[in-house]
Amino acid sequence: MKKSERMQVLVNLSQRKEDEVAKALAKDQARLQHDQLKLQELKDYAAQYDQERNLLGLSPYLTTNYQHFVNRLQQAIQQQEQQVKRSQQQVSMAMKRWQNARAKTKGMDWLKDKSINEELNFENKQEQKQIDEFANRAFFERMRS
Repeated sequence: MKKSERMQVLVNLSQRKEDEVAKALAKDQARLQHDQLKLQELKDYAAQYDQERNLLGLSPYLTTNYQHFVNRLQQAIQQQEQQVKRSQQQVSMAMKRWQNARAKTKGMDWLKDKSINEELNFENKQEQKQIDEFANRAFFERMRS
C-alpha cells in the first residue's frame, strides 16, 4: 500500500471526527438559539404584564400578589440569562473543537497530497530512468552494428 493510500485512511478518519464535532457544534448552536428565544419570550411576557398592570387599577392585595409574581418572573429571566451564557460558552468551546478538528483534517490532507506528489515525482524519475536506459541501449546497439 502506497504512503498516500495510508494517508487517505488517516484523512478519512480525521474527516469523520470533524463531522462528529460539527454535528455537536450544530446541536449546541440550536440549544443556544432555543435558550435565547426562551429568554426573549420571558422578557416579552414581563413587558406585556407590566403594560397591563399600568392599565389596570390594582387593589393593595392584588399589588402584593403582582409584586410576588414580578419577582418570580425576574428570577426566571435571570436564570434564563445564565442559561444563555452557559450555552454561549458551550458553543464557543464546540467551535474551538471544530476548528481544531478542521485544522487536523486539512493537515492530514496536505500530507496526503504531498505524498502523492512525491510518489508521482518518484514514478516520473523511474520512468525517465527507464527511457534513458532504453535510449542508451539503443544507441550502443546501433554503434555495435
